[in-house]
Amino acid sequence: MKDSSWSLPDPQSTTIRCRKDCRSLRRRDGLIKYASNNTSQNGEDGVIKRLFELLPLSKKRHCVDVGAWDGVHLSNTYSLLVENQTQSEEWSGVLIEADQQRFKELKNLHDGLGNISVCAEVSCDPCSPQSLLSILKRDAPDLPHNFDLVSIDVDGMDYWIMANILGLSAPDGSTDSYQPKVICVEFNPTMPTDLVYVQPRSDSIRHGSSLSACVELATASGYILVETTLFNAFFVQFELYEQFLKDEVPDTSIEALQSPLSMGTQLYQLYDGTLKLWGCKRMLWHRMPIEEKKIQMIPQNQRQFPFSPSNGEDKNEEANTIREDAIDMSPYCSFFLDDSEDEINSKLHCAAELNSMLQKDGFALVRGTGISGNLCDNALRATKSFLHEADESVRRSTLTKDRARRGYSPMATENFASLLGEEGPNDLVKKFRVGPESESSSSSLHQPNAWPSSEVWGNEEAAFFISSIEEYFEQTRLAADYILTAICDGINANNSDHAQSINVLSNQSNNHTSILTLLGYQYGSRHKKGSKGYMRPLVAAHTDVGVITVLLYDSGKCATLQRVADVCTADPTTEEWVNINLPAGPCYIDEPVFVVNVGDCLSELTGGSLRSTLHRVMPQPCKKDDNDAARSCLALFVGLESSASLTLPHSGENMTYEEWRRGRIARATAVLRNSASK
Repeated sequence: MKDSSWSLPDPQSTTIRCRKDCRSLRRRDGLIKYASNNTSQNGEDGVIKRLFELLPLSKKRHCVDVGAWDGVHLSNTYSLLVENQTQSEEWSGVLIEADQQRFKELKNLHDGLGNISVCAEVSCDPCSPQSLLSILKRDAPDLPHNFDLVSIDVDGMDYWIMANILGLSAPDGSTDSYQPKVICVEFNPTMPTDLVYVQPRSDSIRHGSSLSACVELATASGYILVETTLFNAFFVQFELYEQFLKDEVPDTSIEALQSPLSMGTQLYQLYDGTLKLWGCKRMLWHRMPIEEKKIQMIPQNQRQFPFSPSNGEDKNEEANTIREDAIDMSPYCSFFLDDSEDEINSKLHCAAELNSMLQKDGFALVRGTGISGNLCDNALRATKSFLHEADESVRRSTLTKDRARRGYSPMATENFASLLGEEGPNDLVKKFRVGPESESSSSSLHQPNAWPSSEVWGNEEAAFFISSIEEYFEQTRLAADYILTAICDGINANNSDHAQSINVLSNQSNNHTSILTLLGYQYGSRHKKGSKGYMRPLVAAHTDVGVITVLLYDSGKCATLQRVADVCTADPTTEEWVNINLPAGPCYIDEPVFVVNVGDCLSELTGGSLRSTLHRVMPQPCKKDDNDAARSCLALFVGLESSASLTLPHSGENMTYEEWRRGRIARATAVLRNSASK
């Protein structure tokens, strides 16, 4: 069967992108669906809570936390030992930390709770008095042999410490060991799942070990893998799994329980000897880029295919690279943040660079948001599938009475020009909106989402669409919070006059009113030049209503985003416009790049120091039957909590965000009504 949507790549450039039909075997119906963070890093709090809901109830539970930090920062045990003490279950713990300052804070937190805090650098040498077995026997002699949970996070020797507590690396003749019901242990997430890598048993080496190695060790000790998060694997005693967890986790294979290797770095070779990287191109723990030019074995001028004809020409082409002017947001969005001087300086530089670009243009390109290229690829494919490829009946099944906030909005039914008080033709774009759902909120932006059902679209298509868009919405909203934090830091560093008015941006909550809008552009009547020789916009010149907009789009040829050349221009009829281009090639490859622009609310909160810039979408010359003509976009319009209190510097007015937003929309609605009455 032929794929009618496929077309030959551009022969003038190198094509590098994710495969369209890439599928993961990762299951999402097990413990991972309960993942949530109170103090943990990647959902461990929720997984642990669910595990002990399934395991037999115990009046008194015990845990051991190896690498406990201050007891709060990225802690997997804080929720158990400090917050969630109940009459039905009471937790006590042994917490071990090597750093003196962190230990002081740890001890202050837990001494009053009756927990044991130990200042020690755990050794992976089984004969050392600082081995985990030795520490527990000495400092926690009453710890039950079959205690409930051990969490091991020491950034390197985790495998050997796990082996030590299970008695597999004990001194000859020793029978000492513990058999905790649940083991949470850190693995190195950059290592492939088919790699068994065990670092040397040395306290001075920090490599980490692979998930497969940890699974082998656990299996040999009578444990079974039941879940993973980004850095941690969860193992449960096999007998307990068989009795209490088998229905919840029917497939315990690594493939079913580990997400695709989003942090892995792969290397491949070209025929001419060029080495190429795929996947993560950063040194995760050192915050440095991995540069392809520095890993080459053969100088560029000597690279050629050794078996090519003698008269052949070198036709090498350099791969497309990410645009250098995209601002790296990783100092704010990275998993590995601390309060070191270098980290603080990196944040200051990032905030200054971002604010400088937004002050200059009202727009900026950003990268390093922590959103994976695979997720962006899935979200764009889901958008294209729904807005361009699905039958119109599928889209219309999601029509709502309030289509400006939820569900499908057909072509030519909305008008962005009205936001500026202008009259003009409706916009030629299909839209689909999702947003936050809350039964307790009175805001019109909190309402149920309208998803296409499997009855009208099919199980696989509907499930892929919903899961991809939901995950993209959540991840992009979190990234937007980090971007707003950087904007606030940049403003506070340069203009303390606005510190009070922008403080509201730092207090984001789960009651946000952000809306994710999927947009689909396609070839139409406005791609033909008019009598005056120019094309009319697909979306009229406008500014965005909210705080900021975070935009991602594919390389569809039929449309291009433009902003006014002069950020101070408020005239939509100006002839000076600048194209906003994402990096060459698909924008979601390797490290996705996003467009960020200032919204009206942020502009008013900053007294106009950051301006919401006029922008529009223009048709681009293309052929009606071009397979790659259609453009798919995802725009996150960031909104504050409805009850958030705003103080507008210019007028001194105080109002809620909901009041401000309704006033802004009311002006646009009045324009539309006047236009309709003529």
